[in-house]
Amino acid sequence: MESLQEMFGQQSEQARHEATRKYTNARMILGTHVRDHVMQMINYFSEAEMHGVVIDEGTQVSIILNSLSSDFIPFTSNYIMNKLNYGMTQLLNELQTFEAILGLVKNKAKANIVNKPNSSKGLKRKMAKGGKSSVT
Repeated sequence: MESLQEMFGQQSEQARHEATRKYTNARMILGTHVRDHVMQMINYFSEAEMHGVVIDEGTQVSIILNSLSSDFIPFTSNYIMNKLNYGMTQLLNELQTFEAILGLVKNKAKANIVNKPNSSKGLKRKMAKGGKSSVT
């Protein structure tokens, strides 16, 4: 019975180490949304807690701030210098606001550009070259 406990205990220790390594080594990739990164970090913390790791909210906030991309250095500096103390929800909201104000991530939607004659002259030239017009 004791050997089974040792086997399962070792497996749990390995899983705990692996879960801890995930959030310790995580870094935000430039160009990704801060919300996606913070949610991924929260998932890593939850996974680690399932394996017995205890991380208080203040430490989680510190880990997230340290994992942000270089675009967020002003935010992190402001947080530290003003001795702010955010919970996870407020941190996420403030980071999203900062991201939106600075326009760090551009929308991926693209506009279709259509060229059309700006006057009837363009239409007349097209007709003179033998083109058909869909304008009646």
